[in-house]
Amino acid sequence: MTSEKDLSDSFKDKEVPPFLEILGFKGAKLLDDESFVCDFSPSVDLTHSNGMIVQGGFVTGMLDACMAQFIIYKYEGQKIPLTLDIDVKFFMPCAPGDVRAISKITKEGKSISFTEAKLYQNNKLIAISTATNKIVPTKI
Repeated sequence: MTSEKDLSDSFKDKEVPPFLEILGFKGAKLLDDESFVCDFSPSVDLTHSNGMIVQGGFVTGMLDACMAQFIIYKYEGQKIPLTLDIDVKFFMPCAPGDVRAISKITKEGKSISFTEAKLYQNNKLIAISTATNKIVPTKI
């Protein structure tokens, strides 16, 4: 069984970026298998098709945010990722409501990292992504 380290308190002391609030960010956890979890609850405001389907760009944003927040957490806010590219594959539509993104850092160099993330809703895989990130100091 995988244990979790709840990181919600680490977001309480800091201002959550507005884009995370728009995506319905609810909290983050670090798992002992070296993966990072972000929970979201996208609202009907992020949908098309009469409020039934969350627009794919917002799904991509949740995946990207989970990968980025993992890197920011890992470097204790001293370094941030710049997404150089992101590839997303959609398997099912995402409805408004609770979703969970799970990210991993698959490979790291001195200034480049490769990440992956999966988005689940009701234990069903909605989308997967991979990204290449340039790691830069927080203060450029």
